[in-house]
Amino acid sequence: MIRSLYFRITLTFLVIVLISIALSFLLTNQLFKQHVRGSLQSDIHRAIEQIEQLYQVSRPASLQPFLEEVANMHHFSIVAADGNGTRLAAGPYGNAMLEQVTNRHIRMALRGASVFPYAWSGDEESGERRRPPAIGKTIRLNGQDWALFVQPNQFPKNSNFLLTVLTLIGSLLVIGSTLIAIAAKYLVKPIKQLHEAALGIAAGNFSVHLPAHGKDELGQLAGSMNTMAESLSRIEMMRQEFVANVSHEIQSPLTSINGFAAALSSETLSAEERQRYIGIIRFESSRLSKLSENLLKLSSLDSQHHPFHPKPYRLDRQLRDVILANEPAWLAKRLQVELYAEETFITADEDCLNAVWTNLLVNSIKFTPDGGTIVFRLIRLENTAEVHVTDTGVGIAEEERERIFERFYKTDRSHNRHTGGSGLGLSISSKIVKLHGGTIELASSSADGRGAHFIVTLPNCPLHEPKTREAACHPLGEQGTT
Repeated sequence: MIRSLYFRITLTFLVIVLISIALSFLLTNQLFKQHVRGSLQSDIHRAIEQIEQLYQVSRPASLQPFLEEVANMHHFSIVAADGNGTRLAAGPYGNAMLEQVTNRHIRMALRGASVFPYAWSGDEESGERRRPPAIGKTIRLNGQDWALFVQPNQFPKNSNFLLTVLTLIGSLLVIGSTLIAIAAKYLVKPIKQLHEAALGIAAGNFSVHLPAHGKDELGQLAGSMNTMAESLSRIEMMRQEFVANVSHEIQSPLTSINGFAAALSSETLSAEERQRYIGIIRFESSRLSKLSENLLKLSSLDSQHHPFHPKPYRLDRQLRDVILANEPAWLAKRLQVELYAEETFITADEDCLNAVWTNLLVNSIKFTPDGGTIVFRLIRLENTAEVHVTDTGVGIAEEERERIFERFYKTDRSHNRHTGGSGLGLSISSKIVKLHGGTIELASSSADGRGAHFIVTLPNCPLHEPKTREAACHPLGEQGTT
């Protein structure tokens, strides 16, 4: 949760809001203080000038009543002092001001300087509110210089509230927009990297690698992009290898056919040589036809639209029929083929699985020396059927075991045409078994490293109870051992 992109964006927004409010408050507060201070100073200076003018016009007999009247009229507190030590106070806070104004303040004011003796905050114990600062200035009353100190009784109630609000809103917008722009640049940077990586992959550059250190959604997406690029790179390599293998498999028989067809045009060939060349051309043509058929079947299986017609049938009989159909091939090599199976019904596509058993048997016949043994064993489990195909052939090297189900991969690296294979059989078999929801694997080699052992598992097949149960399994089911 803490590392999620949603949390980061929300937290960033909240932090920006808090920082914007804090900075805007400080800025507005300073501007407000400066504005109020400047306005008050200007108002007090004007008030002092008005007091001097009023005195010159009215010529009061006594200064104290005059100051009291002016203080009540303008809501000021006033302290007046001359150079002889006379001090007068008027207004509600006049006596408090009198205690704060020192002889030094009076001398400074009498010399013509503007004096700010204090910023009085009132009596803390009585809870009085903070008051504005006092200002002292020299005025001339009745032909004598007086130091006049004037302080408003309170801050003005109307201190340009609209300007304060506009300043606060404007500063919030400016500071917030700046911080959001910086945060957005930080958040958008990995998205731009993802965009550039996607364009690179679309252009065929699968070597892109994004930093995926974060644990949030962007970090996970970057990791997925890296995985996708690696997968696409492997697919591209497989595609190139596939094209190279197809070209090799097609070019080899075509070259052979073209060469022997040209040789047939010679009039010096004997009848025996002519027949041998014709046989080679037929063999190579058959290889091309079989290759084309396998490629079409593989393409159909890859498209996931391959015809699939499952139906209940006996798997043990199918295995027996496949073995008997290839009897001439394994008898020619004096091989012993055994089938151990009990009556087993499954629901599957019989034609598709027939190609799997035929391919496994043909491969075993091809790579098992004369006089060897091939064993088919059908094992019934609960909702599962396992077919084990074991031979005593040359076996498969350990470094090749992971690649035997790849297309065009041959343990015979020379692609010898005399083996008659194209390297597609096991790939097609794997596709068919996966189409049935099963697995096909190469089991561990024997102790001496010879022979191959394939296991085909067909899980989740609706296995039916046979009508009669056999006491024990025997070779070739009902037919015995051949």
